[in-house]
Amino acid sequence: MLKKTLLVLLSVLILSGVCFAQEDPAKKQMEATTSAAAQKQPALVLEEIQFYTGVEDRQPSGVGSVFPEGLNKLYCFTKIGGAESTTYVYHVWYFRDKEIARVKLPVKSKHWRTWSSKNLHMGSGYGYVEIVSESGNILGRAEFKILAAKKAEEVGKTEKTGISEETKAAPKER
Repeated sequence: MLKKTLLVLLSVLILSGVCFAQEDPAKKQMEATTSAAAQKQPALVLEEIQFYTGVEDRQPSGVGSVFPEGLNKLYCFTKIGGAESTTYVYHVWYFRDKEIARVKLPVKSKHWRTWSSKNLHMGSGYGYVEIVSESGNILGRAEFKILAAKKAEEVGKTEKTGISEETKAAPKER
């Protein structure tokens, strides 16, 4: 009887090991489907990013990276490529290394242009905007500086600044 019991226990253990060693076909199929879906989803690409102070004739004006203090509004324009269906990106605004805004924007085609804007009445300092996909991937980043008006004019002699004439119209915030 003891031999028979040991034989049964040994058989159960051996069969259990065989069952655990086999792959779960449902799990394997799910992994293959998930992998295929990830491969089919095109990667978004940041094609263009720029800062500007206004819009004239449907075009950004006051384009630059250095802007004077007291600026009413700063815009961040982006052109996103690669979307095959509607998805979203975020313009994540930072000023003095502190997140000040996170703006969710739709991307509805392979070549989509969009923008966000912020009132930056916080004095002079350094800032940047990160463009982040819906899945959390950082697509790119652009930096800007807010300087005292006189300093901004001095910098303007050597690099692009956002000092420009008064604008006729501003884009609607998205």
